[in-house]
Amino acid sequence: VYVCVCVLLVLGCGGAEERRAGQNNHGLQCEHPVQSQWYEIGKIQTAGGAFFERNCVCTQIDVGLTGGGNAYAANKCRNKTPSGKLTIANGTLTAAAGDGGHFVESFGFSKVAYNVIFLNETFSIEYDCGEELGVTNYCFHVLSRKPTMPESTLQAFIQLAEDLDLNPQKLPFKRTNQTGCW
Repeated sequence: VYVCVCVLLVLGCGGAEERRAGQNNHGLQCEHPVQSQWYEIGKIQTAGGAFFERNCVCTQIDVGLTGGGNAYAANKCRNKTPSGKLTIANGTLTAAAGDGGHFVESFGFSKVAYNVIFLNETFSIEYDCGEELGVTNYCFHVLSRKPTMPESTLQAFIQLAEDLDLNPQKLPFKRTNQTGCW
């Protein structure tokens, strides 16, 4: 089983980056996100990203490699119900300097630091963060290859967000509705 726990290189994301930058307590590296379809189990998210995703259910993220360590992320969700209108936001992931697992995700003119925090064959955690107009937004996404996850695994991932100080605003974890989607 390929397991990856990556150090964070948070690019311009407020006061906690000094505590996170340079930490690699696990001694492992990520080369790239696993090319695959992921189901979002839930997230901790500030208002910026939450506005875009406010009506999302059945959220999926398709990741594919494009060469040179770069990738794309197709963020998909349904509007309000499993049969609601499909929304797709395509992001480009450009490899960032560091020890792997760090990207700059671009959605048109908007860019955020995109970091793979944990990755194995079944689960993944991604943390993105960006600052625009002086406002810092972040999101801690918990992902699975299936639309479900054991509760004990989910709670361990939420604790990891706290342990790594990835939720400085102490926002609640919000589960993504995957019921009736598949």
